[in-house]
Amino acid sequence: MDLNVADIKAQFELNWEIVKGLKYEFTGAVRYVKSDQEHCITENSNMAQAYRADYNSTIRDKNNFLYSDPDDPEGEPYSVLPYGGFYNRDESQLKNFDIRNSLKFNGSWKKHDLNVIAGQQIKYSDRQRFSNTGYGYQYNEGGAVSIDYHILKMMIENNAAYYGMYTTRDRFAAFYFNADYGYDKRYIFSGTVRYDGSNALGTSRTARWLPTWNVSAKWNVNNEPFMKDVKWVDQLSLRASYGLTASMNNSASASATFYNTNATRYYSSDIESVIQLSSLENADLTWEKGHLLNLGFDIGLFNRRLDIVFDWWRRKSFDLIASLRTSAVGGVLNKLANYADMDSHGVDLAISFTPIRMKDWGWKSNFTMGYSTTKITNSKNMPSIYTLTRANGGNLEGYPVNSLFSIKYVGLDHETGVPNFINESGKESNNVYFQSTNIEHLIYEGPVDPKYTGGWSNTFRWKDLSLNVFLTYQAGNKIRLAPVFKSGYSDLDAMPKVFFDRWMQPGDEKTTNVPSIADAITKANLSGAYPYSAYNKSDQRVAKGDFLRLKTISLTYRVPKSLLLKTGFISTASLTLAGNNLWLIAADKKLNGQDPEFYNSGGVAQPIARQFTVALNVGF
Repeated sequence: MDLNVADIKAQFELNWEIVKGLKYEFTGAVRYVKSDQEHCITENSNMAQAYRADYNSTIRDKNNFLYSDPDDPEGEPYSVLPYGGFYNRDESQLKNFDIRNSLKFNGSWKKHDLNVIAGQQIKYSDRQRFSNTGYGYQYNEGGAVSIDYHILKMMIENNAAYYGMYTTRDRFAAFYFNADYGYDKRYIFSGTVRYDGSNALGTSRTARWLPTWNVSAKWNVNNEPFMKDVKWVDQLSLRASYGLTASMNNSASASATFYNTNATRYYSSDIESVIQLSSLENADLTWEKGHLLNLGFDIGLFNRRLDIVFDWWRRKSFDLIASLRTSAVGGVLNKLANYADMDSHGVDLAISFTPIRMKDWGWKSNFTMGYSTTKITNSKNMPSIYTLTRANGGNLEGYPVNSLFSIKYVGLDHETGVPNFINESGKESNNVYFQSTNIEHLIYEGPVDPKYTGGWSNTFRWKDLSLNVFLTYQAGNKIRLAPVFKSGYSDLDAMPKVFFDRWMQPGDEKTTNVPSIADAITKANLSGAYPYSAYNKSDQRVAKGDFLRLKTISLTYRVPKSLLLKTGFISTASLTLAGNNLWLIAADKKLNGQDPEFYNSGGVAQPIARQFTVALNVGF
């Protein structure tokens, strides 16, 4: 597999001071990117040989790479790649330009300071991807091509494309104005107005274009006359801002979207190509908006040995894009639209502390903490049991974004060890209908996203040696454990540690909550029920997402200047030894070695690998 990438960018800047204090600035950038991927699969490769594996009737019957001609139902499968291999090629390219024009004015009069900027921006991006699959390319025959037309017939009947081209066009324009006014370095006021437009939104002008604004103020208390004699305060500022913010949501499209796919048939061999309507047109699809209030302060004390930055914020979001159940007249039951509302608030705190600041010794500590919580105040999406019990959570009015719900587990069957639950009707059963929208019997576990996040970094210095220790943490969220329970297993997936505690004989249900490995008779008696899938989504398979991790330890030695001067050509030199992801200090024991920081739609991911780095930096 050969990869080739060309990335060319040219940027031009022009600054012109028209009169003193008034400046015109122009920035223009053009970028062209092209990447090629060549996948050469020779005629002697395993993949090519698989298309020719027809040694006897048993292999021919089981080999899915052979072709069964529907026009000859009595004929045996045969190879459609008698010679050569594959030559697959993918090409991607990007054409982009970005143009900005602005006028800036900076002026000062005695105690007054004024900064004004007005400008516009235009961004243009065209992305194109092309893919092609070449059949019968004979690498050992000088590149001669030998194609059996049956391979194209097979692909057409399987609705498989041997080439494809995809294009996206992004257009964005913005006009903006900002003014900052300061009086006596004590009172600072700022105001911003923007007018943004994008082709990613609806076709109407009111949908594509949106004005946003922000006003803010800052009071530098430390510059007040009454603070002149307070020597231990180096900085004290109070801040406040309020405005309308907006963002684009790429999960929805203003235009109707169609996909080429295969129709669902009883037998997988019955293939019929169809065009599927994925989403209806929504010409009024527009920006997601929100009003944001921010209050904060900055403090520097004791010759900047202690610095504190604190912010409290609250956002009221509206016109959020969410799924709305309709009458399905247009052919789609659920439609994405701007109608949902959400409230959120949080706190951000950063503390920098320097207990030791000496010539040969030093110690600096930085602590950060972020707290945020959300609540959906308006949503009529009518989620199903399956939607709310997914590992990445679901959305329901009155609960946080990405909330995790669970099916209530009630115990194991005395005779079989099969788990039982409270189903969608509120009755005890081993079968739960996941597509039901009757969710009143689910258990709310908590948000998937952590409420608290942060880190603690300490740097210790002795002469030219410095040691940095960095810890990270998060808390306040819940995690769905990996879905390891099934009705049947192979030697590849029957090894989770939790299986040691499984039910094995009647009476074990009194001492364990882990279901049995069902035998053939038990599975046959389940009659289409899926208790093991429900157990994966039950309250027994939930863990806390809290953790404390030793993220990084690094030791750096800086070569003294006195030694570097003797070389005559080296100005700086340092050697760093670093280790990343060394130790998960604390986490929920229910994780059984699974990593709480990195999870995906299938559950919790495997632990991240430890990494050790040696870095030598030399400056000449």
